[in-house]
Amino acid sequence: MNRWLEIKALSGRLFIQSKRRPIVLFAGLFQPFIWLFLFSTVFKNSPLANLSGATSYLAFITPGTLIFTAFTGALNGGVPLLFDREQGFLDRLLVAPLVSRNSIIIASGIHISAMTLIQCTVILVLTALMGVRFQGGLFGFAVLIAIILLITFLFTTISLILAFSLRYHFELLSLIMIVSLPMVFLSSAFAPMSYMPGWLQGLVCFNPITLAVEPMRALFFNPDWQMSQPLLDGPLGHWSFSTCLFILVGFCALFLFLARPVTNRKMQ
Repeated sequence: MNRWLEIKALSGRLFIQSKRRPIVLFAGLFQPFIWLFLFSTVFKNSPLANLSGATSYLAFITPGTLIFTAFTGALNGGVPLLFDREQGFLDRLLVAPLVSRNSIIIASGIHISAMTLIQCTVILVLTALMGVRFQGGLFGFAVLIAIILLITFLFTTISLILAFSLRYHFELLSLIMIVSLPMVFLSSAFAPMSYMPGWLQGLVCFNPITLAVEPMRALFFNPDWQMSQPLLDGPLGHWSFSTCLFILVGFCALFLFLARPVTNRKMQ
């Protein structure tokens, strides 16, 4: 019980910080809408035959924008922790009589997940008002939320590994700038894989963003979606809906395994 109280207190502190800096939340919402507007305007005449059942390019990139929002929010999740390290607040937490120091990490994960879901909810509502309809049903919507949380968990874990490995926040921000755009454009978030050269498609298949976007598109545009339906022509054959999710879960497990020795060493 005491552990949950300290998690509540630590996550509450992060929510108070977000409340005092609403510009961060608005910026996280504004950036995806810039992408939605620019891409849907520039590529609105794209041939719809290659857009996975979408009725417009705006509809096609809506799942990619949701994943992009979760990806960028999670990748920035380690920045507040680095600020705490630089300002000495993390050292104060580590000498405090906490039931478990893992509460610091869990609280960060709760905060990032909640903020991501708020941003994605706003995007879903506004794109629905713009004519993009979700056709996957109630269970499909639950799977959609699970996919968003998987991507959030994966890149939050990577961000925390970097936060404990680096010394200053500008180092993490520099890495995020270097990594984020290539990962997005080396995915099917904003363009079908059929538009890409064959040698690149193999890399794109293993991109976690692609592994999340393709199942989400099936949920959005196919009311009869199934876990067994093929989604990707991977290097080892056709990858189904369940295969994409299985590999995505595998990435989460791998980076969680890699994160444990890093966080344990830094939080001694």
